[in-house]
Amino acid sequence: MKLPFEITIEGPGNALAALRPLLVRHIGDSGIASPRLSSNGMQTLVLRESDSELLDATLIRIAALIKTVEQRFGAPDLLAMRVRNLAYAEPSCGHHGDPEPFSPISSLTIQPWSSSLPEEPSSETIVLDSRHAFGTGKHPSTLLCLEILQNLAHGNDHDRTFDRWSVLDFGCGSGLLAIAAVRLGAAQGVGVEIDASSALTARRNVEINGLSDRIQIREGSWDVVHETYDLILANLVPSVLLRSGTAIPARLQDQGAAVVSGFGKSRLDEMAAFFSQVGLAVQGRYFLKTWGALLLVRNYRPQ
Repeated sequence: MKLPFEITIEGPGNALAALRPLLVRHIGDSGIASPRLSSNGMQTLVLRESDSELLDATLIRIAALIKTVEQRFGAPDLLAMRVRNLAYAEPSCGHHGDPEPFSPISSLTIQPWSSSLPEEPSSETIVLDSRHAFGTGKHPSTLLCLEILQNLAHGNDHDRTFDRWSVLDFGCGSGLLAIAAVRLGAAQGVGVEIDASSALTARRNVEINGLSDRIQIREGSWDVVHETYDLILANLVPSVLLRSGTAIPARLQDQGAAVVSGFGKSRLDEMAAFFSQVGLAVQGRYFLKTWGALLLVRNYRPQ
């Protein structure tokens, strides 16, 4: 199946200058655009991959080359990689002619945005404009994350009630998971997104849901995450999870939890082994259709 995938690598210009010839040598230059300046002052390289069957192998190869450059510069988090998840073509969550609401979980309804909607959505409704970012609420990986969020929000851990939790949605796309977490009762949320257009979409969604005082959207990667959180959500393609996931434990509170998804059910064991190696225990395995998700914990003991 042929689909356009966009892979963005962001970092300092000198690091990208060192990376580009490695990419050309090992991947070829036909899909590598010239570096450009991003809105946060860093530079970006954009690559194209047209074959969905080759995407993950390409990402693994790129991640290895990035690691080589980071070792050369002595900075392990120097470069950030982002993949536009066009391979995960989501069912539409409505369009201007037919913006039908739907309930991905029993606690929440998602209402696709239209100009005719009332200004104040209810506390059980998420108004979502996802035209420019992944995350409509209908993809199986997103549904899994929402199901786990709902379970956590309605759990019996009285020592750590959900209404006190801080939540990080890493690679937030449309911002749906951060918004859902706060709608379900979390105290505050932060969404982090390396893609500028997706970050703009997420900020708009936070605003139209009246949650700007409780949710902050930051453009970037782990470089813009300076706090620790009770819960981290990461719904990302496997290669990005394997690269970025090593940073999750350090950003968790001592009794924190993480939800990771975006990979096939067949890769559950591989992902569980990886996160066990970086210091997180698997508390739950979930799957829907051919997709999988994990609930990971750090010294977390629900009653």
